[in-house]
Amino acid sequence: MGQTDITNPIQDRTELSLKQAIELAYPSALKWNKNAQLLDAINIDLDKPGKSIGSNGKRKHWNISFGVPDTNKFFLVTIHNGEIDKINDLTNKGDSPYPKKEFIKLKDINYDSPQLLKKALKMDSIYPGKDWAKGYNFRLSKDPETNITLMLVIGWNSDQTKMKAAGFNVKTGEYIPPQV
Repeated sequence: MGQTDITNPIQDRTELSLKQAIELAYPSALKWNKNAQLLDAINIDLDKPGKSIGSNGKRKHWNISFGVPDTNKFFLVTIHNGEIDKINDLTNKGDSPYPKKEFIKLKDINYDSPQLLKKALKMDSIYPGKDWAKGYNFRLSKDPETNITLMLVIGWNSDQTKMKAAGFNVKTGEYIPPQV
C-alpha cells in the first residue's frame, strides 16, 4: 500500500510544549558551548489571530535562551513552526556574567506547559488574548532569590483590558502568585 493518510499531522509537529521546545534547542546550545545551560524560555507572539492559540499548552514559536555560568556568554535559539529557525551568539562584551544560581536544570522541570495551563484554568479566570499576546502564553525563568524555577501562564481578564498570569513551581507544580 501507499502512504497512509493521517489527518492534520502538521499541527502535532509544529506546536511544542515549553519543555519540548527546550529539548529541541538544547543540542544547538551544547554545540555552541559544551558548558551551555538554560537561562529562560518564552513563546513568541507570531501566530495569526485564532481561537485556540496555546489552549493545548503548546505554541509554534519560541525563544530559548542559554548561557555559560559565571561568564557573559549568551546564546539564543529561535523556533518557528516547531523547528529551529535561527541560532545566535548574542554575547556582548559589557554584559555582566550570569551567576550559576540563574540557570535552570532540565531535570527540574516536572510540570510542562500543558499541565500547568490546565491548573491555571481551573483556579483562575484567565482568558486567551485576542489581538496582542494572543492566546495563552508561557514563560519559564528562575528566581535567583527564592531559587524556584517558575513558569508563568499568561492570559487576559475577561474583557481583554488587563493581562493576567498564574505562576507555578515547575518542580512541584505548586501555585506561586506572580510578583507584578
